[in-house]
Amino acid sequence: MSLLQRLFRIGASNANAVVDKMEDQVKMADQIIRELNENLSEALNAAAQIKATALQTRANEKKERDLATEWEAKTNQLLDGVEQKKIEEAKGNELAAQSAKTCQDHQNAATKYGADADKQEAAIAQMDIKIKALRDAITEAKHRAELIKSNTQVADASLAINKAMSNIDTDGLMATLDRMEAKTTATQFLADAHASIQDSTMSTEQEINKVLGSSSSNDALEAIKAKRAAAKTA
Repeated sequence: MSLLQRLFRIGASNANAVVDKMEDQVKMADQIIRELNENLSEALNAAAQIKATALQTRANEKKERDLATEWEAKTNQLLDGVEQKKIEEAKGNELAAQSAKTCQDHQNAATKYGADADKQEAAIAQMDIKIKALRDAITEAKHRAELIKSNTQVADASLAINKAMSNIDTDGLMATLDRMEAKTTATQFLADAHASIQDSTMSTEQEINKVLGSSSSNDALEAIKAKRAAAKTA
């Protein structure tokens, strides 16, 4: 493993420890979304119960109004009987009064159910607005959570790299490389110097033999070429 790799691993290890501590914002974002979804579920259940109650109240209102209409018709029938002399007047009026009272009781009950239903439906309308706002909040929270996660990943990567690079003595490493290059160059110069010295310390005979050796080699080559040319013309 190179020196740079070792230094980078040390830096990355330290950065990872810091990154681990930075994961809370992601968990917090997920927790917020879970809580919003739980609130939405509770709101939907409450809205369903209120809507069911409102429907029942409206049904009770209709039932009471139908009964009021029915008793009003009975009252009219009794009054018609009295007027037509089909029912004894005192008895008919007494029964008509009781029937009218029952009609009024049902009308009063219908009015009360209607007022209660109005309140419940108004509450439902407000709750629907809040539920819509809660749904919008959840959608926004999800988008922002995804943004937090992606930004956290980028930040974590940047932190790891920057932390690793901060632990690397770039100037020192470059200086070391410069020294190694200088040492290599010096070694090459020394080798060239030795070669030069070797040539300069040859005796006269060695120098003559060296020159003649290279000439003999050239003469031998020329002889072979001449022999090949003669063979082609034969």
